[in-house]
Amino acid sequence: MKKSEFNHFIKSKNKLGEISKIEGLNKLKKEFPYCENIHILSLLKAHFLDDINFPKILTTTSLYSSNRKKLFRLIYPEINIVKKKENTQSFEHWLSDKSSIQKKNSIEEDIVTSTKDNDNLTTETLAKIYIDQGYYERAIQAYKILCLKYPKKSVFFANQIKSIKNKLK
Repeated sequence: MKKSEFNHFIKSKNKLGEISKIEGLNKLKKEFPYCENIHILSLLKAHFLDDINFPKILTTTSLYSSNRKKLFRLIYPEINIVKKKENTQSFEHWLSDKSSIQKKNSIEEDIVTSTKDNDNLTTETLAKIYIDQGYYERAIQAYKILCLKYPKKSVFFANQIKSIKNKLK
């Protein structure tokens, strides 16, 4: 393909009518592998001629394409892509919205419930942290729960409880 033929084809408005006349695209693709327009021309030719290698050419062309929506519109011009409108609102509207206040309250409730003690999550490490932070009553409660969870270590936990009670005196 000559340079003038390529430029004429790129500038022409009736590309589909002339697409089957293009020869030497594979040679151009080897010579200029990153030229997006050459890949698009090859794809249009394969689509127009109903080439058996169309899926493979489409895959390759989509890799080299900078705008896949444009590529889709070239192949399927009859299908319209409807873009969903995003739900955007101004910051002032968000501040005045009463539902956001309810969301804040539910977040505060979630925080309160997450900070409550959960007996299932009690460990020796947690009990030691309670002692280090000075929460001796919580540490005693944690060791009592651990006595029930791990009966084989109940003597150890009972000694820990005694030592904490001695610290409190």
